[in-house]
Amino acid sequence: MAYQETLRNADIIIKDEGARRLRLRILMLENENDELHEQLALGDDRIDALEQEGKQLRGQLGHAQEGLCQQEAELRTQTREFQNLKVSDRFLNA
Repeated sequence: MAYQETLRNADIIIKDEGARRLRLRILMLENENDELHEQLALGDDRIDALEQEGKQLRGQLGHAQEGLCQQEAELRTQTREFQNLKVSDRFLNA
């Protein structure tokens, strides 16, 4: 009788230990899950910041390209004026 009681107690202890291990595993997985969610949120924030920076850079590039086009047009105009002045100077010298 005492032997069967000891066996039952041992079985209960083994089952309790198994349950404790499962609870510990659940807690560890929940903790890991929380950490992964934090990493995901940080990654999302980084992506948002990079997208915003990309938009700003595209805007700056657009303005720079517009300025470049204006400067190219101005340079072409000045080149034509310079060529006209050179022709006029040659004509006057001749």
